[in-house]
Amino acid sequence: MKKIIIASIFTVIYQAYAIFGIGGHIGVDNTSVDSESITAFSINMAGVDYSYGLSSDEIKNPLALGAQLYLDIPVVPIGFEVGFEGAWASYNWKGSNVLTHPTDSAQNLPLQFTGYDYPASEYDEEFDFAKIGVDITAKWYVFSLPPVVKTAKFYVGGGVGFYFITPVVSEELIRYELEKRYADYPDITPGTEIAFDVDEYIEKVTVMGFHFVAGAQVKFPVMPLSFNVDYKYVSTPENDYGDDTNKFGVIKGSINFYI
Repeated sequence: MKKIIIASIFTVIYQAYAIFGIGGHIGVDNTSVDSESITAFSINMAGVDYSYGLSSDEIKNPLALGAQLYLDIPVVPIGFEVGFEGAWASYNWKGSNVLTHPTDSAQNLPLQFTGYDYPASEYDEEFDFAKIGVDITAKWYVFSLPPVVKTAKFYVGGGVGFYFITPVVSEELIRYELEKRYADYPDITPGTEIAFDVDEYIEKVTVMGFHFVAGAQVKFPVMPLSFNVDYKYVSTPENDYGDDTNKFGVIKGSINFYI
């Protein structure tokens, strides 16, 4: 009987300090990009300055999904987490189907958009914003309740990761890319082929960043499961286009299976 009691106690303590875990999570990324309106006034045709306008939707709080691996160090209140996470959202750019005459709407010029049946009522194009991250986090379990079985643990931590963040289509992006293309080909003439290097683009939008995390874990000793709620703040270098996507936070809930 004594051995059974000792074994039971050991099992409870071992479950409190379970070593390996794997799980998945769902959350909200608080990335927010305002809507934008662009009006061009310098489209000169036959001596008349026509204008054209475009507007985009905002991007706000994309859904985030991911998975993680845990390694908790027995006895000492330290753990490590390797995580994978993706967030995405879609947004539209819209514009009218005419170039607008400055004084006489009857002289507006109709437009034909590539890929649209003519006449199109408007230009309406959907774009995707995507973010993928792989990171590693060191966690310190600040305190636990109750003292021995440690059903609830509260932790803080930080780490580094690599993040693929697509730029948001904006006036700054279009201007930057056009200027760069023409700067690379100063003697450009009609018919000159301007190459687009996909590897260069991927390298440019993949950045290294750091993050901080704080959260809580609930794990019952007799069950190989845990439930986590945490907040992660990530900071990466600002991109060339000045959009507001390089600093963001993720609030997430996860379920994990421990060995």
